[in-house]
Amino acid sequence: MIRIGLVDDHLLFREGLKAMFHDEKNMEIILEASNGHDFLEVLRNSVIKPEVILLDIRMPIMDGYETAKILLEKYPDMKIIVLTMHEEERHIIKMIELGVNGYLMKNASPEEVIDSIRCVMEYDYYFNNKITNIMRKVMMYQGKRNGDHPIVQLSEREIEVLELICKEFTAKEIGEKLFISFRTVEGHRKKLLAKLNVRNTAGLVVLAIKNEIVKI
Repeated sequence: MIRIGLVDDHLLFREGLKAMFHDEKNMEIILEASNGHDFLEVLRNSVIKPEVILLDIRMPIMDGYETAKILLEKYPDMKIIVLTMHEEERHIIKMIELGVNGYLMKNASPEEVIDSIRCVMEYDYYFNNKITNIMRKVMMYQGKRNGDHPIVQLSEREIEVLELICKEFTAKEIGEKLFISFRTVEGHRKKLLAKLNVRNTAGLVVLAIKNEIVKI
């Protein structure tokens, strides 16, 4: 059972999502709130914690940006999927650079919302084609404008693993493709996180796009 937290100031939207998840046997919304402040309070007092947070951006009292920062700091194992009406590039890039695991628009289909949760649990990130194209365009431009380049050298094997991660291969699939063990793949992933100084797999994908390390 995947436990979900929901943070959104629109009651009708929250009720609609709860009704949608009611039909999912392996997913359940266990915590909800209308803003980040209230959610963090409910979360702090909850014995059972959610594994995935669906988070809006614009909310009263505490918005999605501040909420994401605190969640990532205090609960680094939780996955955060932004679910919002805001499709402007600045919102998408700011949230992704904070370290969220996914970004979805509220006009996404129920099937995509469900798929995004499964993906962040299995691959650690979910960005659909529209979001990925925005990331590529904006971050490549920022990198060229600022002269940003990776400050470390990656081995040929690390680049191979990174490219397959960006193509959404699981650790097991990467191992089979490269003829190495699951444990070795995880070792390479952890080294990549440390070398490139990013928080999670989503961060690896963002950095790979920004610096054109691999072809996606």
